[in-house]
Amino acid sequence: MKKKMTRLLQPLAALSALALTAVIQPVAAQAASAHDGVGRAPAAKATASPSADPSSGKPNEAPAGDVPKGLEKFYKQKLAWAPCKDKPQMQCADVKVPLDYKKPDGKTITVAMAKVPAANGKPIGSLFVNPGGPGGSGIDLVSGADKTFSKALRDQYDIVGFDPRGVGSSTAVDCVSDAELAKIMDTDVDLSTPEGQQTDKAITEQEAKGCREKSGELLAHLGTESAARDLDILRGLVGDKKLNYLGFSYGTSLGGMYANLFPKKAGRLVLDGAVDPQLGGARMGYEQIVGFETAFQHYAQHCVDTGRCPLGGSVDEARAKMKALFDQALKSPFPTTNPKRPLNRAALYSTVISMMYRELYWTYLDQGLSQLVEQNDGSVILRFYDLFEERQGNKFKNNGKEAFWAINCADYVPSPRAEYQQYADKLRTEAPVFGSSMMEGTDICSLWPYHPKANPGPYEAKGSAPIVVIGTKYDPATPYHWAQNLHKTLSNSVLLTWEGDGHTAYGKAGSCLNDPVDQYLLTGKVPQDGLVCPASSKSGS
Repeated sequence: MKKKMTRLLQPLAALSALALTAVIQPVAAQAASAHDGVGRAPAAKATASPSADPSSGKPNEAPAGDVPKGLEKFYKQKLAWAPCKDKPQMQCADVKVPLDYKKPDGKTITVAMAKVPAANGKPIGSLFVNPGGPGGSGIDLVSGADKTFSKALRDQYDIVGFDPRGVGSSTAVDCVSDAELAKIMDTDVDLSTPEGQQTDKAITEQEAKGCREKSGELLAHLGTESAARDLDILRGLVGDKKLNYLGFSYGTSLGGMYANLFPKKAGRLVLDGAVDPQLGGARMGYEQIVGFETAFQHYAQHCVDTGRCPLGGSVDEARAKMKALFDQALKSPFPTTNPKRPLNRAALYSTVISMMYRELYWTYLDQGLSQLVEQNDGSVILRFYDLFEERQGNKFKNNGKEAFWAINCADYVPSPRAEYQQYADKLRTEAPVFGSSMMEGTDICSLWPYHPKANPGPYEAKGSAPIVVIGTKYDPATPYHWAQNLHKTLSNSVLLTWEGDGHTAYGKAGSCLNDPVDQYLLTGKVPQDGLVCPASSKSGS
């Protein structure tokens, strides 16, 4: 199964319960994501209104003295908001930023952003948000702001999302056509055989070659540091003296990088589902797979507790059955309603991984696995897979997968093949369900034309205002100790813990966690360091 650089750090809340229900029930197909795609209407003459700086409580004008030398024209460009196409309740705008911050007079690229204006009409400022990925669309996130952010935040803040450079509606990385990507994703390989290894290498070379040919000039400038510098331009253009920010998953690395670069401009930052940027690709992948193994054990207990678990009557039976289903799907993919697309191991594996992101999804996984086990039919699982991948037929809603490759390869030094193999050997015993396959095969970053000199971090942000770091105890995608590590390296932070399952906590952990986070963002009151919220406090996950 391919491949090392799989998208384990998925965007926040990629699916809603409604979208999943549409798969189970015979209802007309819904969109692949809870958040519809948002096109941008042609720019109109609508200027940004001054917004208040929450740290001062006073309206402010566009910052002047804090503009980095040589970048004045970018901070002074006219910001023209216009109604977003198909989403008139949102405002959209395009911003020009340098392709290369070392050559600000050179080529420029576009960063797209969108806002949901404060409901009370008198915003205290802008709250920038990022859903993760890397490769997730902040524009998609704010289009469903009522599903993610509290009414209190939506009332008093302009909620601003943006597509980081390389992503979505911004100047986007492109590597392969949708048809080619669909074929790649539908190809399953057995890395235990020479033939499978050869196929995997050929596919990875195809991906890397496509990225070089279609996006070569962009690739060297897609790292998180450049994205954070873009974010400071956006902050300046909306008229906020300091950045107020809520980032999820990979978005915590973007927020941490911003605070590290601009500690005095860091306002109220919340980093939920924290990434430890000091780790390399091999170590991150290993720790994630161990996290997903633990998450699956929790799911298996839930499944068994229903009394009708299709995987067996005990957690051990469920784990053994799941592994057997993976093995079976590799040897003989399960039939589906689409004769051209049986359910192979890659799709089954990816879907089960994705279902570990939210406890809310577990009931739907029960139903999909029941169809698979009892009817030898992979149709429901395959439709789940397409929902998570935001795919309809051979078309994809966005360039998330290509952006994931490109941003990770721009950020992280390729791990040695021997290190991947070392972790693969450990996973055979430490993660018997998910195994070692994610650590094997060809690493696309090893074929990349540009490599960074060092991994991001550690983020220290010396001199910053207090930063709120949130960790979920059983988060599989960003293991809890990553939040602990980020908290330790930041010079001024507090750590909040939710003892729940799934990826990220805000909006899922209930009032114990949501209320102090909201209060911090609205008033600046810093939550108690070390606050622990029990899983029982959740208001829905």
